[in-house]
Amino acid sequence: MATKSNSRTRSASSSSTAPPAKRQKITVAPFAAAFPRRTLLSSSRWVNKVPHDIWVHQILHPFLDLKALSTLRRCNTFFHEYWQYVLKQNVIRVPEGCPTINQALELAVVFSERNDCTRENPIRVEVGEGGHEMVGVQGNYLGSLTHVSCSNITIIGKGKGKTTILGGFLVDGKQNVKIEQLAVTNRTGMGLYCTVSGTNVDVTECCFKKGLYNGMSVNGGATVTATQCEFMENGGYGVFCQDANTKARLNDCTMHHNGYHGLAAYNHAVVDLQGTKTGIHSNKRYGILAHNRAKVNIHLPFQHNTSHGNVVEDRAQWGGGSIANINADGTFTHVEEVGDEDY
Repeated sequence: MATKSNSRTRSASSSSTAPPAKRQKITVAPFAAAFPRRTLLSSSRWVNKVPHDIWVHQILHPFLDLKALSTLRRCNTFFHEYWQYVLKQNVIRVPEGCPTINQALELAVVFSERNDCTRENPIRVEVGEGGHEMVGVQGNYLGSLTHVSCSNITIIGKGKGKTTILGGFLVDGKQNVKIEQLAVTNRTGMGLYCTVSGTNVDVTECCFKKGLYNGMSVNGGATVTATQCEFMENGGYGVFCQDANTKARLNDCTMHHNGYHGLAAYNHAVVDLQGTKTGIHSNKRYGILAHNRAKVNIHLPFQHNTSHGNVVEDRAQWGGGSIANINADGTFTHVEEVGDEDY
């Protein structure tokens, strides 16, 4: 018994004289100032000693998408704090944060409700390279379209040659919607459908191609500005606009090899074409058609080869429709009216 007692005494003595263990240095992430210090995750000390960067970049990012994080935030203080940090960043990445663009657009509604989103500070949905299939709502001749359900949102890809959306977008009644640097192919309908008065959409460096119907349709009083975009090889029109107060501004855009007209304006819609890189060619019917008091204003000299090489006619205006070049001195040069045909 004495031997055992001495053994315990020596053990206690040696542990009391040993130098204290050095505290592990915890690496702080670059965003530590914005993201609050991690609270205790577990009663196990080794769990709490895992460095901050490891938790964020090796555990949270690879294994938790934003939907899972929004669920876990209810059961742990740290996850809740991290969720709040993610919300403040106002960025949703596909597929890193959300596996599909449908889920990203649904989550964007949550972000818009909890953040102070403006035109200057929009929600950003960043879509990675490759093809991204969208599951939309089937809607008659519109085809399968996915609803953009919030204002002040930017959907941006890695370039129209790198990021492809397989489906179409529907925007109705939302403002400051931007779609940038991606390609859109909707095998069941339209690439982009904008409708309802007050709707405002900017499209930049995108390609709407090989859709079943139109590349882009604008109606119901919506306003769309497209810059450096292509509308090509669609089964219907490249760009279709109709209804009073509907406005489309096409800057340095091309509309070619579409199954019907390159650009068509109907029923009092107004379309402005700008930029010397504008080109409307090789469409199977008309290049430009203005019908029923619609107006197509070409802000280029009449000598500019804006519409050429289309199968039936390069420019056609019926029923009071107007196609005119706006000259530098403010005068207009109109084309002659082409008689009504089957359009």
